Amino acid sequence: MGQLKSDGRAIDVQAPAATAMSFGELYRIDGWTGFAMRNVGAADTDKGLALEVSAERIWYCVVPAAVSGARGTLVYWTAGAGFKRATTDLTSTATGGAVGIVEEARDGSGVAAIRVFNGANLVV
Repeated sequence: MGQLKSDGRAIDVQAPAATAMSFGELYRIDGWTGFAMRNVGAADTDKGLALEVSAERIWYCVVPAAVSGARGTLVYWTAGAGFKRATTDLTSTATGGAVGIVEEARDGSGVAAIRVFNGANLVV
């Protein structure tokens, strides 16, 4: 018998040990790219959180200077497997498969509007 598990807009993940995560920032965990739906402190014992992986919404998030393109620029995770965070590991230099697209260019505060592609298995 089949049964709906989820609408697929978010998945439950565990933040890596001793890692702080911020609500609304973009991460890659367990091969999924998405936005953290709550804050997690580095010393928190409850490391569980939802990661929004839906391509239906656009989020403002902090990105490094390496994401320097205008609207329509594709974004990628830097080379290497494992946990990634947009504030340090996102780039507009083609590295593997694209994980999202810039909807609004990075401003002087380092914030850009990003739409993720389907968040699953975009590690190339």
